[in-house]
Amino acid sequence: MSWIQNLCNTYDACHDIAGIVPKDNGDTLIPLCHTEKRLNFIVHLDMEGVFIRAEKNNSKICIPCTEESEGRTSRSAINKPHPLFDIRKYITYEKGKRYLENQKKWLDYLLKNPEHNFAFTILSSVHRYISKNSLIADLASYVKSKDDSFIGFCVEVNGVLEDRLWMMPEVHDAWIDYYLNEYLPTSQKPTGICYATGKPGVVYIENHPKSINRLAGNAKLISGNDKQNFTFRGRFDKSSEAVTVSYEASQRTHQTLRWLIESNNCHRCGTQAIIAWAVDHQPEVPDFFQNSYEIYDALPKTDAEKMISAHNHVFTDYSLMMREAMGGYGSPDRLHQHTRCIAVMVTDATTKNAGRLSITYYRELFENEYKEDIDVWHNTCKWYQPFEKKVDNSKESGYFIGAPSITRIQHTILGKPRSEKDASYEKLAKGLREQIIHCIFDGGQIPSSMVTTAIYRASNPLAFENKKAKNYRDHWREWEYVLSAACALVKRYYHDHKKEEFAVKLETKRDDREYLYGRLLALADSIESLARFKQGNSKSDPRATNAIRYMTIFSQRPLRTWNMLISQQLNPYIRQLNGANWYFNKIEEVKILFKQGDFEKDTALDGRYLLGFFAQRQAIWEERKNNKGDKQNEFNEKS
Repeated sequence: MSWIQNLCNTYDACHDIAGIVPKDNGDTLIPLCHTEKRLNFIVHLDMEGVFIRAEKNNSKICIPCTEESEGRTSRSAINKPHPLFDIRKYITYEKGKRYLENQKKWLDYLLKNPEHNFAFTILSSVHRYISKNSLIADLASYVKSKDDSFIGFCVEVNGVLEDRLWMMPEVHDAWIDYYLNEYLPTSQKPTGICYATGKPGVVYIENHPKSINRLAGNAKLISGNDKQNFTFRGRFDKSSEAVTVSYEASQRTHQTLRWLIESNNCHRCGTQAIIAWAVDHQPEVPDFFQNSYEIYDALPKTDAEKMISAHNHVFTDYSLMMREAMGGYGSPDRLHQHTRCIAVMVTDATTKNAGRLSITYYRELFENEYKEDIDVWHNTCKWYQPFEKKVDNSKESGYFIGAPSITRIQHTILGKPRSEKDASYEKLAKGLREQIIHCIFDGGQIPSSMVTTAIYRASNPLAFENKKAKNYRDHWREWEYVLSAACALVKRYYHDHKKEEFAVKLETKRDDREYLYGRLLALADSIESLARFKQGNSKSDPRATNAIRYMTIFSQRPLRTWNMLISQQLNPYIRQLNGANWYFNKIEEVKILFKQGDFEKDTALDGRYLLGFFAQRQAIWEERKNNKGDKQNEFNEKS
């Protein structure tokens, strides 16, 4: 039950913002004993309950509710109206009698408690107006409403700027006070121990809130009404014998979880929701889902760090900068919160129509553990990664050195969904995302099947070619994303399974057969690229070089493909470069490093060839960038 306790504690820490709607209409922490609905119309009244005007409005608002009205169905709704705002047909005609009766009990309680005088005055205006039974006629004079239109009220009070009842904390507090201290104790509901808080003799409920994740429909996280499919029967005769949760604990839990899932920091895939939060008054924490650059860029910065961020350079190691930032480097203020508890949770609907929400992953960590786990992931799964957005308004996107985002890994392994509602893709994506979370926070080894798929896709560049693109970088952008993420996964795989570390920069002394063959492929690619630039075809012809075209075959039969490339396909380009002496010197330097007999083997290459290919290509690119003349020109060609 620790997840319930942590959500309750988070609500308590943040309760002062409950009911406040952000200016950007973002996520709202709903107060206890309230739910969220969308308006259709607003009725404006004066303090005497006299109708002023009506208007259309489709805002989402927090409304007071009871346990019964929140969980009502269309069949039972007539006898379970909301206390203040509701559908037109439930507050008018004969059906409105129950609404007025319930509201009268609320007003009687407020009259006996002077601290709620302002709320009593406001609510009395609404009660007097509804008692006149003129709502339908009044609406008709301004707007065209229906029986199922949802109605909200505004009451204009002299000297008070805010007239929207759903925005008044006095109204929120008046309902919470009445519901918890008057309604629940006299409702004849069962009492017992709350397994979440440990409090005895409290009112517990069996009808818990629904719609925690709106993409999962009305799915409930806690439910014990399934008496036919033996959810609890067989071991318990009644659901209350299994577990009981008090109304107040249930409200704090569900309101907080709904708020976290609706926030921008929640990552969704269909009905799956992944969240991480701190159990205190500042629930936001570094978003582990993002790549190294995005995480570092989102952290608070000192003036010195702002200057660094303002002068982003290609090949900046953002995983190292992130490590320094998250460890408190240059900013001692970052060290004072390491005792915070961080919770990571994944929820998902059990089946399409089951109406049940499950917690598929939950982990609690101290903040220093949370940051250390993220830091280890971003340092063991780092490689050159293309910026997914332009930095500093520069025309050149460039690279940073760090880990790809989980979403980028997902697209690398699974591709992109065929449509907005691709059920088979969603199922695979959910499982993959949870596997990565296990790798980050549980020290799990990255699955070999995941890495194998990434290598296979990265070895097929022609599948990602964008023939409509106008420049080289856009022509191959998707492949660059896949290749970079695949290299990061290969690096992590060898860290996990082989206890071997690969440097991101070119390792000129490494003698692995696969790594060396990757270097040779990069040199073959560069020979043709430079020759085509000298011919004046680089900017107008971003087609794949022969090395890229034969990359798939090269990964399976490297010796045969290399001999074919160097003796046939590259001949005209070698002549164009007057023998390409610089390149052949490099090729000989690489071939010398092969162990005896390795070069002559023609067996398939593993993922290390991608590391060698990428590192060698980047080394050539950086060298040309730092030189002048034709080499500099070719660098500009690919930028």
